[in-house]
Amino acid sequence: MGRKNWLFAGSVVGGERTAEFLTLVSSALRNDLGIWRYVKDVLDQLLAGATDYEPLLPWNWAVMHPDAIREYRVEERKDRTDRKRRKREGRRRRKKNSK
Repeated sequence: MGRKNWLFAGSVVGGERTAEFLTLVSSALRNDLGIWRYVKDVLDQLLAGATDYEPLLPWNWAVMHPDAIREYRVEERKDRTDRKRRKREGRRRRKKNSK
């Protein structure tokens, strides 16, 4: 259902707002932050009139709110990286042994 609904944002301005919001959400995801908490805090600060945007960047915000970091995502990323590294090493060893 969402796939077709995302085609229409109502207007060009609505499409731009949607893109900005989704960028905010994806930046929270990429930095392993609690999405709801990050987006709510950033929007609250912007509505309150904050003009210093540097502390609102996800990596700076995470330093000030360490309890909002989703640790399980950090661990999943490390595990995925380790698996990928081991897989590459195995391929290299097999390739070296086959020569």
